[in-house]
Amino acid sequence: MSKSIIAVDIDDVLSENVPAFVAWCNKQYSLDLTVDEYDEDWSRMWQVDHAEATRRNGEFHASRAMASYKHDAQAIDVLKALKQRYDLVVITSRPNHVRDLTLEWLERAYPGLFDSVHFAGMWDVITEESHKATKADLARKLDIAYLIDDQPKHVLAVSSLGIPAVMFGDYGWNRDIDLPAGVVRCVDWAAVKEYFDAQT
Repeated sequence: MSKSIIAVDIDDVLSENVPAFVAWCNKQYSLDLTVDEYDEDWSRMWQVDHAEATRRNGEFHASRAMASYKHDAQAIDVLKALKQRYDLVVITSRPNHVRDLTLEWLERAYPGLFDSVHFAGMWDVITEESHKATKADLARKLDIAYLIDDQPKHVLAVSSLGIPAVMFGDYGWNRDIDLPAGVVRCVDWAAVKEYFDAQT
């Protein structure tokens, strides 16, 4: 019998993205941003126009800063335990041009834990070889049983399909969200373990 699938996000779930990104921005552009001031709309966060935000976006990705992101050491033992009962996949909205870097980082930080990695392409420029999808689109396509993600838009979209979701972390961007039925908040990987232990 095939196992149910848990889909896991990378940034700020498996990796410490925002702290590293904010530190990079502060150093690169002489800013004084805090983690709680992080906004997925980088133009708004930096208070610059779209063209300048696009230029900075390119600088950030070209820097390969993501290759040295810290991973969540607590996640490894939890994921190893979950892998006994579930298939584990990654669903990320990272752009396709950091695919190789991302796959290398995942294999180094979480070797052998994930069966597949799926890029939604949300931020990509569409070409004949690319696609654009939401994480909810991928969740439906992959027939996942659960999603673990820190971004409310992904958690709520997947939940609207009737798929249980974990709102991961206690971050400025997800802290004050009213959670519907089918969504549970887990502030860390110990809480994720408790949640899935209760599903058996």
